[in-house]
Amino acid sequence: MIITSSTLGYPYQQDRKSPSWEDFKGQIRRVDRDSLLIQCAAASAAITPNDDRDNSLSRRGLNPWNIADVARTSLAWGSFQRPQADNKVLLRLCNMNVHLPDEELHSNPDRTDAFAKTLTRMYFEQFPGQRDIFPALSRTILLFGSMSEHPSGFTPEKMTPGWFEEVANGLTLDDYVGSVFVISVGAHSNNGAFSLEWLNGEAFRGLDEVLSFSALRQTFTEQLVTSVAEFKRVNRQFQDHAAPAQKKFAFNPLANRPFIEGITDEPIAPWCQAIIAKALPPAIYFLGVQAFGDGFARDLGHVFQHYVGRHLELISGDYSYKPEVPYLFKKNRIDSCDWFLDLPGLLVLIECKARQPIEALRVGMDSWLDSVSGSIGKGIDQLNRSHRDIEAIAAVNPEIDPTKPRVGLVITLEPFYMDQNWPMRAQLPDADFPIGVLSIEDLESLVTLSADELADLLTKSAHDSVDGVLPMTPTPKAAAGRENPLLSSTWDSIGLFNRIDDEQNPKAAS
Repeated sequence: MIITSSTLGYPYQQDRKSPSWEDFKGQIRRVDRDSLLIQCAAASAAITPNDDRDNSLSRRGLNPWNIADVARTSLAWGSFQRPQADNKVLLRLCNMNVHLPDEELHSNPDRTDAFAKTLTRMYFEQFPGQRDIFPALSRTILLFGSMSEHPSGFTPEKMTPGWFEEVANGLTLDDYVGSVFVISVGAHSNNGAFSLEWLNGEAFRGLDEVLSFSALRQTFTEQLVTSVAEFKRVNRQFQDHAAPAQKKFAFNPLANRPFIEGITDEPIAPWCQAIIAKALPPAIYFLGVQAFGDGFARDLGHVFQHYVGRHLELISGDYSYKPEVPYLFKKNRIDSCDWFLDLPGLLVLIECKARQPIEALRVGMDSWLDSVSGSIGKGIDQLNRSHRDIEAIAAVNPEIDPTKPRVGLVITLEPFYMDQNWPMRAQLPDADFPIGVLSIEDLESLVTLSADELADLLTKSAHDSVDGVLPMTPTPKAAAGRENPLLSSTWDSIGLFNRIDDEQNPKAAS
């Protein structure tokens, strides 16, 4: 669900003009900073992955992304000895945050790219916080941790054994993820606060049997906590030079260091959802790229391609899948798309892209399309080429059937929300045959279908395609309620997660 200023239940705009960003900042400055941050922490802590709150609160703006911007603005600009904040003040400020207008769209209402950038800003602000956390944690372990696999014959530049330990001062990836998970649960259970002193208490008794408390302490102090002064310094780098339309969507330093010390006796996380996000693939990706540069990104491309193949293996029924094929076209050596999935009555060409959405895309800068063109756009071109050259590819590998109807899929590591943002898709290369874009999260769901079910689903989507755009939004729903065995077995392999599951389901454990 997308929350906008027109969503039913928002009262702010009744008989009022839309506030500017300066108006919003001014309202924040009228409230005591520390009491407002405490309210932010408590409110965001009450929002769990299975959010069962009164919908009216969400509709009025009490959402993680609105709370996050209230907290960011208070940390950057807040004052002391002002009237104390309470939950009504926080709700009013969150409601105001929703109504901040997109000034670029207002000044260019007829420009398609302005509308596309507005949609992109909203999607990247709201959708990442609505993801399913538990499969994403398993995905982190499968891509970067103890369950990671490299393709046969692959020699990594940077993702060599021990790369994460080098980045994280000796922490293993699995211990880091487990520590972030425990800290997140602790903060959600304590109004957004967490203290390392609690590890000596009854609530954590026995947990050190499945998780190193030394690793947890190191994770907390080195990866999750910052000061107000350091927050302000980092925030200025991203927000000070942003245009008014981009300030709300600029990178929030709480995403990297969720806990602020010095506000209360214990560090608090004004945006609790940012804690667990530190253990998800995008955060690990940026740790690696920050430390090792483009070599890490290139390595991940190979690992991600192999990860997609591990999931294609899960499909049941009569099907086969083949890796990329090097072939000659007009005397030039060319690599085909990454995978060929042969389903009953349908051949699926697959291209994998691990590149992440960058800041320019999330906030809608002038270079906003660069990361999309360089990943999804390039993927579409590669699929078009393999579609064009299918006879030459089949001549090299006769197990690939060039006579079957074909569709193409660009699989991304993180969502780009292509189906929801048709103006952005319109900026990309034309597809010569039906091509859809979906994230790995969607594929992880689709591979729980049988080969016949998946073929029927994609054939129907191809029938509904317009101008080569394969609509993918409804497809993951077809596998609703089915368990992905690779994700679930990875979850079960982590002793910490097993321990927590057993405590939450004592009958099942016995």
